[in-house]
Parts: sequence; structure tokens; C-alpha cells
Amino acid sequence: MSLFDGLTPLPPDALLGLMTAYRADPRSEKFDLGVGVYKDLAGLTPIFSSVKKAEAKLIAAQDTKVYEGQRGNTDFCGHVEDFVFGKSHPARKEGRVISFTAPGGCGALFQGISLMRKTGTRRVWVSRPTWPNHPNVVKSLGLDVKEYNYAVGGVFSPTSMLEDLLQAKEGDGVIIQGPCHNPTGIDFPVGFWKQLGELVRGKRLAALIDVAYHGFADSLDEDMKGVRAFIAAAGEAMIAYSCSKNFGLYRERTGCFLVVGESREGIDAAYTHVADNGRATWSMPPAHGAGIVATILGDAALRTEWDTELTAMRERMKSLRVSFSDALVAATGSNELAQLRLQNGMFSQLPVSAAQTAELRDKHGVYMPTSGRINIAGLHPDHIPRLAEILAPYLKG
Repeated sequence: MSLFDGLTPLPPDALLGLMTAYRADPRSEKFDLGVGVYKDLAGLTPIFSSVKKAEAKLIAAQDTKVYEGQRGNTDFCGHVEDFVFGKSHPARKEGRVISFTAPGGCGALFQGISLMRKTGTRRVWVSRPTWPNHPNVVKSLGLDVKEYNYAVGGVFSPTSMLEDLLQAKEGDGVIIQGPCHNPTGIDFPVGFWKQLGELVRGKRLAALIDVAYHGFADSLDEDMKGVRAFIAAAGEAMIAYSCSKNFGLYRERTGCFLVVGESREGIDAAYTHVADNGRATWSMPPAHGAGIVATILGDAALRTEWDTELTAMRERMKSLRVSFSDALVAATGSNELAQLRLQNGMFSQLPVSAAQTAELRDKHGVYMPTSGRINIAGLHPDHIPRLAEILAPYLKG
């Protein structure tokens, strides 16, 4: 008898299965709205020109493949600190900020939930709806998952969110998404970020902010105003930062885990626990992606080129979002879906049931998760009128 015979097989990842089914579909008319990566007009996920140049520069200058240490690339970490806190945040000057290179945003999330657990957290609140890997990481570390309401009928619900989080107990953790919420695309205003930070501070919650789409909403500076307002109000926070989307470094697994605290003593202790946890999992963080980012952000010409490319991506997604919203409004005869114009980033969530997503896939070749989440960046402008026509009967109530 095998050691593993007693294991109960887990269900396959639904999104990966959806991607496989789309590729195997022989129909000439089919629509991939599920995969969570940026796509250009040709349906490809391109490598940034700035990334290619930085990579060439990095490799040419490289003379070793030795480990970079537990923090990884410290120049990279410093640049991400600039993004999150700004260059002159007092906590940085006072040594109350730490940052570690991590294997992607998921590695940073893992660090954050692990640190929560070490502080005594036993349950973590996530938004309803949220990115499915948030509860996955929490459960994998043996903690309980609770949900706070985020959106009702495709509209942000601040009252419901606050009412739910007021039920949190001291020491509970909470994951809050930064700009461009996944899956809804609905972001809350800076003033609410401040209010949320005050609640977290008052109830002594452990907050982890997941920043996965920085630069996809308005601009690099504008996108971080809410996060900075939260940190100012809460006093302490953990941040998981991903470079998968805004640098196009998906497969390089490039992320950063940051912590800001109110006391130097506490942050010094947290440093040792984050370092220990990294040592026990990946031992040393990957170097290549972090080196690319540090090269870009440390070179004025490359940084300008990257910023231009990022802006072009953002503006293209905004244009697709407006076109899709207008087409749905015209096709349904209802203004309800005009709210898609007000959302940000790669994703939005259509008001369709799981059964309807299955019918859309089987009858019309429209592939999306059962949650109704769609990838705006996966749309082709020429296909939007036809797609709206197909979706309209399912969106008319």
C-alpha cells in the first residue's frame, strides 16, 4: 500500500481548466475573458521593451550567480519602498520599515500571513468577493477565513464593509486589496482608506495590503494615495507588492514584502521572523526579476521608457473598458452596466450566475470563471460589439 493512497484528490484549479478548455475549443468564434494576464491587440502578453533592455544590461554586467542574501536585491527593495511610502516617509528615516524580495506577490502574501500567525492571529478577513488565492494562502497556514462584504450589485458598499469588520476581534488579520480590486475593479476613495486605517488601529487588527496592479488605475503616484492614507491612519501595516503586471514579469516571480511599524524594537524583531520564515521556505529569494526592476528604476532613460509603456497599457485598458461598457449599455438598453466605466484595472465582474457562465461557454464560446469575472485586457476592440450582443440576454435581469 502506498503512503499516498489515503490522500483524497483535490479538485483541479478551475481557472487553469478554463484556459485548457478554451485552447481545445475548435470554434472559430470564441472569447477568452478568463485568463488574468494583460494582452495586446494581437492577443499576446508582450515583454516590455524597457525590460528587454534592462535584462541585457543586467546580464552583461553580471559576474556571479551567488545568493544575494535573505533580503534579496536591496536596491529593488528600496525602489519598492519609494513606491509604497514615498522617499521621505518618517518611518523609513527612523528605521521602522523593513522590506524583503519575495517569490512573486504570492510569496509576499505568504510572508504576511506567516508573520500574522507568529503574532498570534488565528483568523483572517478577506473581501467578498476576492482573488481565490487569498483564502487559499490563509487556509494553507492553518488559519480560519472570515469574509467582509465589499460590493453589492457591482457597487462598493462601505457601510456593509465597516459593519462586517467591526465584528473582527483584536488580533484578527485583514487582507485589503490596493488599487484595481480583483475581481470587481471597484476601488474606494482615499477618504475611506483613512477611515479604514482608523478602524484597524482602533481594533488592533493585523492589516496586509495586497498591491498587485500598481499603475493600472490612474498613475503611479495617484494609485498609492489611498494606501499611504491607510498607513498614516493605521500606524502599522504589512504590504505585499507584485511586479507581475506592471513590469510584465509574470514568470520571473518578482515581489516584495514590506512592514511598517510604530516602534523600532518591534520592527527589529519582525525582521528576524521574516528572515527566518524565508529561510525555512525558499531559503534565498530569486534574483533575476528583482535585478531587472532595479536596473529599470535605477536608470533614468529606462525608467521613462517603462513609465511610457505602463501608461500605454493603462490607457488601452481604459479605452477597452469604456467601449465595452457603452456596447453593453446599447445592447441591453439599460444604464446599469455604465458603472464599468468607473472601475479600474484589468478586471470587472458581470452579474451572471455560474449556470449562465457554463451556458455562455457551451453555446457561444465565451470563456469566463463561474464568478463572472472578466479580463478587460483580454478584449479585442473589433470583437466588443459581437460579445455585447451575445451577453445582452444574460444581463437584462
